[in-house]
Amino acid sequence: MNHKGTVTIETGRLILRQFTEEDLEPIFNNCWSDKEVWKWTNYKPMNSVSDVIYSAGMFTEGWFGAYDRLNRYSWAIQVKDSGTAVGRLFGMHPDDHINQVELAYELGRSWWNQGIMTEAVNAVISFFFREVGFNRIYAYHADKNPASGKVMQKCGMIYEGTLRQACICNNGIFDKVCYAILSGDYFNGSEK
Repeated sequence: MNHKGTVTIETGRLILRQFTEEDLEPIFNNCWSDKEVWKWTNYKPMNSVSDVIYSAGMFTEGWFGAYDRLNRYSWAIQVKDSGTAVGRLFGMHPDDHINQVELAYELGRSWWNQGIMTEAVNAVISFFFREVGFNRIYAYHADKNPASGKVMQKCGMIYEGTLRQACICNNGIFDKVCYAILSGDYFNGSEK
């Protein structure tokens, strides 16, 4: 493994980068304040900017300090045209023993159905396989949130199974639909 931390990644329309203090209000207003976004997550709902800090524990000195760890992967999704943060993409639970990482993401509703998350996930998958050396990248979604699964499919991830009543989020308990892509899939043509 060659951990590099949350490096800046640029795509055609996006800049994936570390969050800064200036992103607090934009990411709250563009993404985290929307109940349609947070209902599919399992962190506490954020009803104000101060909730981001005091309830969710984000945008604190310790939260920003985690960027010092080379195995910390937490990107702000910035749209180039507007220059504002509209979502988040992160690699959770990096496991060096079996070379795998879990992807999780959220995007403000105003940017849904524009291919933005697919573009961001594709870029991170490429980074994880080509530069970090992961062998397996996995993700899951609640069965009642199929849009998240469509991103996984478009990025070459393969359906691995459904765990009944194994996904808890702010909207309730749902079946967990699991996807993954292996480096062999990626480099052998499943993904360009």
